[in-house]
Amino acid sequence: MELYENNSLTMLKSNDSVAYCLDGIFTNYQVDYRLYGNLPISIFGILINLINIIIFSHADMRKSLVNRFLLTISITDLLLLIFNFFFLLFPVIAIFSNFFILQHIYPVVLRYSYPLARIAQTCGVYLTLFLSVHRYLGVCHPFQAKRWITGKPVKYAIFGSIVFSFVINSTTWLELTVVPCFSKEFNQLSRHIQLTELQMDYTYGIVMKVITYTLVMFIFPFFILIIVNTRIILALKHSSNMRALHASGKSLLSKINHSQKNNQNEMAVILNPSYATTALHFSSTNFTNFRTMLPRVSKPTTNYHSSTRDSSVTLMLLAIVAMFLTCNGLAFCNNIIEILIFVDKIDNSENQSAFEKSVEIANILVSLNSSTSIFIYLIFSSKYRLIVKEYLGLKKIHKAYGGTLAATGIAVRHTFEYPFFREEISQTPARLRIFSGLRVPSSVHRNS
Repeated sequence: MELYENNSLTMLKSNDSVAYCLDGIFTNYQVDYRLYGNLPISIFGILINLINIIIFSHADMRKSLVNRFLLTISITDLLLLIFNFFFLLFPVIAIFSNFFILQHIYPVVLRYSYPLARIAQTCGVYLTLFLSVHRYLGVCHPFQAKRWITGKPVKYAIFGSIVFSFVINSTTWLELTVVPCFSKEFNQLSRHIQLTELQMDYTYGIVMKVITYTLVMFIFPFFILIIVNTRIILALKHSSNMRALHASGKSLLSKINHSQKNNQNEMAVILNPSYATTALHFSSTNFTNFRTMLPRVSKPTTNYHSSTRDSSVTLMLLAIVAMFLTCNGLAFCNNIIEILIFVDKIDNSENQSAFEKSVEIANILVSLNSSTSIFIYLIFSSKYRLIVKEYLGLKKIHKAYGGTLAATGIAVRHTFEYPFFREEISQTPARLRIFSGLRVPSSVHRNS
């Protein structure tokens, strides 16, 4: 994720006299992209992340360490959208409002919202990174994870991400300044934003923008996320294959035992005809008592559902990371192009308009990434859906109407799960036949 420097941050020459405030700061397509693209997404995202914060603050949700990460990510997404609004959108609104007070204060708002947006952005990146590593340990190293993954390490990871974000972006507070200018439109003194000498320094640009920012915000987190989540996917496929083999082995053994039992019963009927009457009497008088023994074999089903819940959590985190990488891929490409322009490797004069449009689209995608997490939570998290229905007063609604969202979530989740669990799903009918085979053989009734 990158919040690019706005080209409207025009550098005013320092001199003894006050310069005029510049007109035409934003191009038409910048206005269109920000007001009609970024603005509605940002407003929607702010509301969505407020809902996420309320849901993940619920007592039942705070018990999970994963949900602590998701709560903090929702907070950073909310802050990023708010600061992104004041950094990118508020200046456009202020300039086109024809209100002097808005045009007078927007440089100050932009001056402080820019570093705060960078801090929130960095924190969100590394919280996502730690969340993926957390799940990687739980999936690929489950026994070590019981010792490593506790409440304290999670708190340290969250606190460390926040501190690191402030430290790595500490110099951004020195990149912008507010200078006085004379407004010809209002015929009075106003203010304008200006780049500082530090920000324009070539060495500072090489160290902070080319090396530090690219490594910290793109290369390192992208590389770790791709490696870790690839390992998680491979572990899921291996686990599903092992469960499928185990289930098929149990199903085959059950069929053999059931067949042997049927043969023994048939031989007993042939050799001792009175056995049929006894068996029929037993089935008619004690069948209710016999069926009460069936819950003893439900333990594998419980383990299966527990495994499915764990897989749903893992798939939810994979979807979050996939959304993150997709929405920030264009920002990464723009960052590379900006570096090449900065070191004079390519000429941007001919394609400046196309590059600026690409920057605006990347900013929209960054806002989109912070605004759509609720759909992933609704699809993959049954507890999230339950708490949402509880807050909406729909918890006691009839299942025929209240289960629509859950059914949709299950269908979409199975679409994601199918590549990993197709063998396991194909074995489910065999398990069900195991339970149906526990009843009194029908051959006893036929021979009676």
